[in-house]
Amino acid sequence: MKRSFLVLVMCAVVGVMSAQMVHDNEVAVVYYMPQTQLVFDVDYEEVILHKGIFAEYAKQYLGATDIIEEDATTYHIVGVRPRAKSVADYTRAYKVLAERGVESQLLSWTKYGTLAGYNIPTPSSKPAPGSKPAKPEVAVERPAVLPLLEEHINGKSLAQQAQGAAKLIYRIRENRMYLIGGEVDKLPADGQAMQLVLDELNKQERQLVELFIGYREVKKHTKTLSYTPVKTEEVELGYFSEKEGFTNGAGEPILLNIIARRQTKGNARPDADKKAPAPSQIYYNLPGSANYRLIYLNEALVERTVSIAQFGIAVPLSKELFTSESLPHIYFDSLTGNIKSIEK
Repeated sequence: MKRSFLVLVMCAVVGVMSAQMVHDNEVAVVYYMPQTQLVFDVDYEEVILHKGIFAEYAKQYLGATDIIEEDATTYHIVGVRPRAKSVADYTRAYKVLAERGVESQLLSWTKYGTLAGYNIPTPSSKPAPGSKPAKPEVAVERPAVLPLLEEHINGKSLAQQAQGAAKLIYRIRENRMYLIGGEVDKLPADGQAMQLVLDELNKQERQLVELFIGYREVKKHTKTLSYTPVKTEEVELGYFSEKEGFTNGAGEPILLNIIARRQTKGNARPDADKKAPAPSQIYYNLPGSANYRLIYLNEALVERTVSIAQFGIAVPLSKELFTSESLPHIYFDSLTGNIKSIEK
């Protein structure tokens, strides 16, 4: 947020909906109401099946039945993390004229030009002591390992190589059994050393077995989808295929169903019998709301009710707030434009 004021001497600001106009040679501070964007971080997995080079001999030499028969890649949505983001709504611009007594230099606003507060301290942009920027996750590719000795891979045929690999698997299993049973000439020095030896034997066995049954590799991805609601509607945010992941049109659509609930002026003045106070030049936003569902394959991935700034109405603060000797500290919600608190 910035603590300064923006003085404009210009002919006009876009005057759509409830926006105010800035006229020729008029000195004014211009601010905007916020606009809510719905953002969805879709987490999905890429599952890669790798066929083992000795797959056709897996049942014969190992008695295995759960075998990957061919290389394949599939994609699956595993979760959705919804959030709301606020930007300026340039169709809802408001002005504060210098000659009308409001101290515009006390206004604070967000980087988007929406109001953050009035007469509030400017927050520090320095990071907290001891804080460190988050490190990006690094994807580590699984190495293709062929843990065979020369005698096992120099067979005249693939069947002979598979037979040699199978013998090595059974030898590892025997060695592990003897080690656990204490039937070896020299045992590891302590429990930690024993565990290291067992871990290495397990790793070698797993790598050899994967030459027969294959292995499954999973890569995690995130795709961000966003939309700015404008009315009750259903829109396609993207397409997802179990064979290709997110695509430009192939696969099944990810639908966003929105039911808009717009704010009304009656809610801004629940007590209609009382005389309305004289308005100031500073408006806050009384937001509306929306029920939404994110749908894929007729299943709701996420369902929420959220405040929507652009479904709201602008309400002026009372002019009396700014005429007393002690000016108020007013905090606005950056997402909705509503009042968070007024402190004297």
